[in-house]
Amino acid sequence: MSKKNIMGREDDYIFNKQKAKLKIGIGCFFGVVIFGLLVVFIPIWLFFSYSSETQLKVSHSPNNVNTIEIVKKDDFPDPTIRIKYDNKSIMKTTIPDNISVQWNNDFEANVILTKQGREPGIVKVEFK
Repeated sequence: MSKKNIMGREDDYIFNKQKAKLKIGIGCFFGVVIFGLLVVFIPIWLFFSYSSETQLKVSHSPNNVNTIEIVKKDDFPDPTIRIKYDNKSIMKTTIPDNISVQWNNDFEANVILTKQGREPGIVKVEFK
């Protein structure tokens, strides 16, 4: 074998070795970037998708025919009040200081949401 042929093989070997190092470096870089994005976005997604409900009041009609449930839902950025009845719900954005339910009969009720210093909000609920 000639010296020129041996040098050509060494150059090819060195070139292929550098090419492999470059591919490994690019692969590791993208792996670290993807891992970093997952570490950042998964907690953010979990934080925004999680919303807990706190039961504030449950009221039953005079003859226990129907039920009204009032819950506070911790939505982002502001919590809301949900009045749940008959597989329906009414959402209110103002969090009241006091909640009361006055039943007219087994199928009609008024939910009174009182906030200090304001007129009470009255939500009429009718069951079918």
